Amino acid sequence: MHALTKNSYALSRPASRSGLIATLRLWQARVEDRARLRDAPAALLADIGVTRADAEREAAKPFWRA
Repeated sequence: MHALTKNSYALSRPASRSGLIATLRLWQARVEDRARLRDAPAALLADIGVTRADAEREAAKPFWRA
């Protein structure tokens, strides 16, 4: 089977209910974590070694992107 066909088949199969729920929870956690990072005070960012630019860049990512 060609790789593209194999990948297309994997994407077209329905996800299991538990897998879907896990994915939705992961996406929600990303949204919440990125919002907290975006809103974090400068002192906290400095403590964890993250610049404001890094925090803004991470917060701007869509929820589906790791």
